[in-house]
Amino acid sequence: MHSSPDELLATIGSDIHIHVLPAIDDGAATMDDSLALLELHYKAGIRRIVATPHIRSDFFPNTADTIKEAYTKLQSVAAQRWPDLELTYAAEYYADDYLMALIETDELLPLFDRYVLVETSMRSEQPYFIDILRAMIDRGWKPVLAHPERYRPWHHRPQRYAELYEMNVIFQINLLSLGGLYGPAEQALAEKLIQQGWVGAVGSDLHQAAQYRYIHRALQNPSIQLLGDLPLLNHTILLADKA
Repeated sequence: MHSSPDELLATIGSDIHIHVLPAIDDGAATMDDSLALLELHYKAGIRRIVATPHIRSDFFPNTADTIKEAYTKLQSVAAQRWPDLELTYAAEYYADDYLMALIETDELLPLFDRYVLVETSMRSEQPYFIDILRAMIDRGWKPVLAHPERYRPWHHRPQRYAELYEMNVIFQINLLSLGGLYGPAEQALAEKLIQQGWVGAVGSDLHQAAQYRYIHRALQNPSIQLLGDLPLLNHTILLADKA
């Protein structure tokens, strides 16, 4: 990438993991909150944003309809304020029984094409997580694993990362991790995955505008320059839009 810190976000060009839709999960609570996040990204040079609210049956029981409704409200305002900002929507799916049901009925909201953002528990090992990923792959979906650096049960199990990488699961690291928001262990693992060349996508995972200071810190992290040599999904989605 070899850009200055001020140019790095514009070089990445897109954010495929952000909780920007208003009043739908633990992200932006109001329309003003949503617009504040979009304003910061736009000033930083981001021109393609995929909103990814949580879908998790126990805490965030969103559906395609609830997400579309929130998106439509935000998009009607954003399109007037930033005509050249492309805002679309998908979801961040928690790997649970509800996700399995959606896989079986082929009702997933992809980032684009067949790429689907998925997460698992950050506190305890889910015994069926690999099975859920395999079910997605068998159905032709392409799992994009949200913030692999944040799964503490795996921090001392490098074989889990190797297993997922060999399955062609795409690792999406958070810029907030590189900025130190979640702690030194998460930051170090994000840096290690970049250095190994195993990162296939980048997202902010922003929930509120106050977190943006960690984005600025991430842009000062030397590891982020290494992303320029990796085939990121962020670039693919920009090219797909132009195709």
